[in-house]
Amino acid sequence: MPEDEVSRLLTLTEGSTLKAIEILENQLNTLYSRAQVLMSLAGVTLTITGFSGRSIAAANGTAQVLVVCGLAVVLASAVWIYVRVMSIRWITAEAQPDTRAYLAGIIERRNKKTVAYSLGGKILLFGLVLYCIAFSIMLLNL
Repeated sequence: MPEDEVSRLLTLTEGSTLKAIEILENQLNTLYSRAQVLMSLAGVTLTITGFSGRSIAAANGTAQVLVVCGLAVVLASAVWIYVRVMSIRWITAEAQPDTRAYLAGIIERRNKKTVAYSLGGKILLFGLVLYCIAFSIMLLNL
């Protein structure tokens, strides 16, 4: 519950709203940094496909389907992560006189982004597995 976390956060910061906001801001920055790593993995996959996708797809029909599906899933994960995790909304845009409600709102947003990050990572992993299976089929057919 965000309200419980707000209480713990304010206790931890000895009632300093500014320190509490700094902690939450750092947590959001961590999410953004980790989302960038997932986006980089997706980008590498797309780049590799540009170089070797044709060779993988030439192996057989199964490899073609797997590489296309893997690529589509990787792209879907990148879109998901970009929209759900990397969208920017400034903490100050949520400012309000009620400090506890303000902090709870930031915590709720952080929690939603955390869940979205986790799901985006799982989607990416599934796409990479499909892609690796297609690559393995290519290697077995050399």
